[in-house]
Amino acid sequence: MTTEKIHNRQLVFMLFMIRSTVTIATLPVLTTGAAGQDAWLSAIFSLAATLLMILLIGGLAIKFPEETVFEYSRKLLGKTGGTIICFFFLWIFLNTAATEVRIYAELLTIGFLPHTPLIFLVSSMVLLAAVAVSLGVEVIARTADALIFSYIFFIAASLLGALKGFDFINLQPVLSRGFGPVFSSALTPAALGNQNLVLGVLVPTLTTPRKAIPSAALAALLSGIVLILSTITVVGVLGPKIGSSSLFPFFLMTKAIEISRFVERIEALVVIAWGLGIFINLSVFLYCGARGISQLARIRDYRPLIGPMAIFWIILSIHTYDDFLDLIKFFQPRVFFPYSITITVLPYLLLWAAYLIRHAGRGGKKYIRKRRIKPE
Repeated sequence: MTTEKIHNRQLVFMLFMIRSTVTIATLPVLTTGAAGQDAWLSAIFSLAATLLMILLIGGLAIKFPEETVFEYSRKLLGKTGGTIICFFFLWIFLNTAATEVRIYAELLTIGFLPHTPLIFLVSSMVLLAAVAVSLGVEVIARTADALIFSYIFFIAASLLGALKGFDFINLQPVLSRGFGPVFSSALTPAALGNQNLVLGVLVPTLTTPRKAIPSAALAALLSGIVLILSTITVVGVLGPKIGSSSLFPFFLMTKAIEISRFVERIEALVVIAWGLGIFINLSVFLYCGARGISQLARIRDYRPLIGPMAIFWIILSIHTYDDFLDLIKFFQPRVFFPYSITITVLPYLLLWAAYLIRHAGRGGKKYIRKRRIKPE
């Protein structure tokens, strides 16, 4: 049982920043499918899928409020089966965050620092997150408390600044090609709901674990609203064709806006907001990964693992993808959606099945004892 405790409010802030950062900056509802001007509808469907993912992950976590997913997985599936499942979850923590920090480093390289080595940018961000993790999850939570209003301000300022170039005609016609393209564009952002796997580690640290699902659902709802508004604004300013073909449509939108002769270059707000979100993202995922490995290896303190994990993370981020085109291919629905389902949803369905079978068995034994019926 962990002695570190965070408030449910802080969980909302952390999940909001984790969920919003990549889904807004890269807008997969627009760039990974063919929804075009209907991408905002895809954002609504992806929100619904994210809420289901929260029920799947958080629902099981609150059944074991004093244990992480790495502990109750082996309790439900046995030592061997549970350990195999846990390695899937560890890979999600490592790969997801390594991918997201690589995307942010690519943005900095393309937009601001073309001559800066990629490894320097990635290393700087990962090492900064490693320092935060070494101080504990409470420090990460308090940092999210301190950064959340700046994060929201920078996103809101970017959206409001872009309204000058908004054209409602770019959002028409609605559903001209039916729901097929809308569903296809919702697959990748829906699959990104696997970010909520952190609930399996963070629930035992909450002051009120039983409220984990409402807290996570609130974070998903808020980030979903921001995603919908961001999608509408990007399409309204850039148009569906330019927006869907852009590497970073939100960044491109703000770069194209000039509020006045004296107020321009507001794309810096996007980069700052994304940087704040990436910091929280990396810190939470590195913490969850370190906690997981320490529990699997039965190491009392996870902190000695942070350094080696950070180095491995840097290597993974640099060498997993040859270039940014590889990143784009990875997030295509035909690749990322089955990948996420295989390593997140299927293991959790297996855990739920094991839990329900055990729960039903215990219920039957209690009924027998209560009625004093001897089993045949």
